[in-house]
Amino acid sequence: MRRPINARTSGHGARGFTLVELILVLAIVGIVSFVAAVRLADRGLTDAHGHAERIAALLRHAQKTAIAQRRPVHVGIDAAAGRVRACFDPLPGCAQPLPSPASGTLDLTAPAGVSLIAGGGGFSFDGLGRPSLAATLEIRTFGGGHSFALWVEADSGHVRRA
Repeated sequence: MRRPINARTSGHGARGFTLVELILVLAIVGIVSFVAAVRLADRGLTDAHGHAERIAALLRHAQKTAIAQRRPVHVGIDAAAGRVRACFDPLPGCAQPLPSPASGTLDLTAPAGVSLIAGGGGFSFDGLGRPSLAATLEIRTFGGGHSFALWVEADSGHVRRA
């Protein structure tokens, strides 16, 4: 009597995927693609969040540079232009901009569609990293209907994000 040939048990014919497995993989890929497309389509959200992160990094670097070089570092905030920059000399001149660790200088401008609101026009970190702030400074970026906040603590200069 002949045995029926079964592709799953015969060894040489057990290659490939079942139709159910293929459909399941395609469904998962489709869902992940949809979620990624929706997240990437909201450019304002991404730009506002990224700008807030870059501002926080600029402020932390300015404070660390002031401590490392034991000299004041001035931070200028122009909310109307969406600009934040760090300099060794007092603002608004900024003849000696603080160099960026990557390249260029620490001078950030908000991308299109992103606005900036700050409680003051600027401050400085002294040689011990203490800010010249009387109260905690709040900086907010807005874009795509979303808001991202960061604060510079008046007593320590600690930069924190919400």
